Amino acid sequence: MTTEPVIRAQDVAYPHLQVPDLDAIEAFLMDFGMTRADRRADVLHMRGSGSAPFVHLIHQGAPAFLGFAFTLASRDDLDRLAATEGFTPVEALDSPGGGWKTSTRDPDGNLVEAVFGISPLAPLADLSPRLLNMGNDFRRIGAVQRIKAGPSRIKRFGHLALNVANVPASLAWYHQRFGLLQSDRVNLAPGQPVAAFTRCDRGAEPADHHSILFASSMGSGGIAGLNHLSWEVCDIDDVHAGREYLTARRRTPEWGIGRHLLGSQVFDYWRDPWGHIHEHWTDGDQLDASVLPGDHPIGLGRVSQWGPDMPETFGRTIAPAEA
Repeated sequence: MTTEPVIRAQDVAYPHLQVPDLDAIEAFLMDFGMTRADRRADVLHMRGSGSAPFVHLIHQGAPAFLGFAFTLASRDDLDRLAATEGFTPVEALDSPGGGWKTSTRDPDGNLVEAVFGISPLAPLADLSPRLLNMGNDFRRIGAVQRIKAGPSRIKRFGHLALNVANVPASLAWYHQRFGLLQSDRVNLAPGQPVAAFTRCDRGAEPADHHSILFASSMGSGGIAGLNHLSWEVCDIDDVHAGREYLTARRRTPEWGIGRHLLGSQVFDYWRDPWGHIHEHWTDGDQLDASVLPGDHPIGLGRVSQWGPDMPETFGRTIAPAEA
């Protein structure tokens, strides 16, 4: 029997990282396509080119993944969550855009915030996709295509992947509290998922194929924690131009460019100075709540439709900070 969730989250809002040098992480994230939203003595907020006042929150301290935040549909949902066992009372957000939050910890100790009421800002750039002439669909007539060199245009924080101790337990916990739906499962045996791509339940409105990928920590040396963080960029040219810019800035590549099999997005992964993996992606699948999960064997083959093979180092990062 399926349990009715407490609320249904609408999207992910931002991750929490912790690093010892805010100057160095700010420089990396500027190369990655972000700009400073707010900087204090021990905390940094970075934004993309979209309407969110910030898409990345970084604290100063020993390198760690601290957690992330969901966006909720209403203040009523926020109050309902705050009244649920294990959640904190509602409090004001002390960050760009204001708003309110409640928080808890998931089965692996990650901080999970739920936020509502963050005021949007005017976008910093034109986020329209470039017009393309492809197949029999010609959209750019009488005009030339010129791609400006520089960092990617980041639209939003798109998803994260977590290495977890128990995939079924994490799926149940997040569904019961936040209403996450399963899009695709990779199974060791029938009914035994070792990875699951989950999306927000927006009813008839499409959502990203995944807001969270849960992967068994068996593949990360038994360490539960962050696998990677991911930001959506405007189009495929942004992925390629961003890669050229990061390469010129001598940043550390991890994996890409390629197109995933599950989720379909074109991807490019990079490591920050402390090893956290940050992804650019575009052109991912959109699914509404009527789409049932897909099941795939653990030996389904390459995880990408084209591009380089996944390196053995991928997804092996830093465990959560102690609660």
